[in-house]
Amino acid sequence: MKAVVKVSRGVGNVEVRDVPEPTPKPDEVKVEVKAAAICGTDIHIYNDEYANSPPVVLGHEMAGIVVEVGDNIRRFKAGDRVTSETFKYTCGRCRFCQTGLIGLCPERLSMGVHVDGAFAKYVLQREESLHKLPDNVGFDAGSLCEPTAAAVRAVYERARISPGDVVMVSGPGPIGLLCVQAVKSLGATVLLCGAGEDGNRLTLGKDLGADFVIDVSRADPFVLLREMTDSLGADVVIECGGTRASLDQCIRAARKGAQLVQVGLFGHGVEVNMDQTVIKELTILPSFTYRHRTWERVVKLLADGTLNTAPLISGRFPLTDWQKAFETVKARQGHKYLLLPVD
Repeated sequence: MKAVVKVSRGVGNVEVRDVPEPTPKPDEVKVEVKAAAICGTDIHIYNDEYANSPPVVLGHEMAGIVVEVGDNIRRFKAGDRVTSETFKYTCGRCRFCQTGLIGLCPERLSMGVHVDGAFAKYVLQREESLHKLPDNVGFDAGSLCEPTAAAVRAVYERARISPGDVVMVSGPGPIGLLCVQAVKSLGATVLLCGAGEDGNRLTLGKDLGADFVIDVSRADPFVLLREMTDSLGADVVIECGGTRASLDQCIRAARKGAQLVQVGLFGHGVEVNMDQTVIKELTILPSFTYRHRTWERVVKLLADGTLNTAPLISGRFPLTDWQKAFETVKARQGHKYLLLPVD
């Protein structure tokens, strides 16, 4: 079968290769991939900015149909529609696994990073990382469950948001737009910020529930925040842009005693104005991983329509056009793009 493979370390070194069709072991489920979304992490791996274990088939955001199960599998059968967590292996013994924070397991192996992922026709996954996809959520939309889990973790599990809070989301990428929806579901007022090239993303953010959207190249969000909050600033700021400018903006916009939820990855070291975080006594909450129960919540929120991933899909490419798809993502055109398997 054809797959998009990171063949060796270094910038680039990604190509389409013919690889053997996998056969499940007793504790594995074989899934036919119906849609796999391109993540910023895939771009970081391409740029050699994120640790990986080549040669490895890329891709970790996916949905598909179970086609074969190992002898020890009990919860799934052929024909089940599923979506998948990233984790392919965790030890189950460390303090992180024992408390449910499996993404922090020091022995964790992730699909599309350390072991073969979903940019192929078939992928193998462990039973506990799979979740049945609701009948009213299509494969395309279901392939975005992983970024949805990142947003759900940040908003529902890391932040403490109350009805009436003023929340600023910086960075209108897919996770930022999902955070907007999650924050609105909690009864808060949402200000979404983006840069000059984010016009279409800000427009979609407004459609998805943001109360205010601001192009920071044209207006200072803190001016609006002062009017909204008696000059105090935002109760919660959620940084999803992964740039120093975005982080600086969040620190400035936060009121004293606010929460700063850091979701965006920078891909390199950044300088931070720590004096202001100390003077304001900000609570800094990095948000990176998720729990199995996070995914259970994601499936429920998608099924009941609280969160909607379908508007985030801007296009689809056959697997063999991965390079064009990656360039489209890097050019910040649209929102999320899918790679579809080819025979």
